[in-house]
Amino acid sequence: MALTEAEIQKLSNVLLGKVMELSIRTKYVLVARAGIDVAEVPNVQDNAVVNPAIARAFAKLDIESKLRALPILADAIARISDDNRNDLTRLLGQHGYQYIDGTFVPVGLIDEREARHLPQTATAELTKAIGRLADNDESGAITAACGAVDATTTALYERHNLGEPGASFQAKVNTVINRLGVFDKLEQELREINIKPEDARKIREEMHEATKHAVEALQVIRRTNGDVHGTKPTYTRIVYDTIKWSSAICGLLEGE
Repeated sequence: MALTEAEIQKLSNVLLGKVMELSIRTKYVLVARAGIDVAEVPNVQDNAVVNPAIARAFAKLDIESKLRALPILADAIARISDDNRNDLTRLLGQHGYQYIDGTFVPVGLIDEREARHLPQTATAELTKAIGRLADNDESGAITAACGAVDATTTALYERHNLGEPGASFQAKVNTVINRLGVFDKLEQELREINIKPEDARKIREEMHEATKHAVEALQVIRRTNGDVHGTKPTYTRIVYDTIKWSSAICGLLEGE
């Protein structure tokens, strides 16, 4: 999810505040890893000198460099200890954010517990889709929801050398599912947890059919998106369903 300059500033204040609680040696290492120029920071054992220098050095970064630095700092702080991780989570939450798989996500859009069952490629786009629906931007919500599936399948094409994805939304999803044997694996795993073979096969068949229908619906909804003018409660419900179908498809591909 794209961050505004104001959001970048807010998040940098939170993260740099945590950095400034650390030992001077640890601070130097963390900010250097994040791409902040430590040459700007005096080599002295004095927090009153070092902390403002780090803040000034970060402020000199361009927007792209700041966007790269923020998750690096968040990951580094979280790795120090469970207490640091929990405190960072609490602080971000107080400012309206969660940190999920390298992405800063507004609280209440995609729950952290749900995000753990989704590919990282999908989280930001699904969050954007829910945010746009909340802002009454149904067209934007559909674009973002379908974008989550697009991003996930494109990443899998690249990871597994499946060739050129092509333009067809439906074909991309079906190719990934079939070439990676997604439902074969599902049936096998169901059997491994002692579900009867006939029941495992039935679950596999029904889920495969449901997924095919969801993908077909998404393709039609995306294709007709530009033809819609105005809104009705029924259409808003369809947009919400579109987001959930996209989430279900992406969740099916998590871990592939």
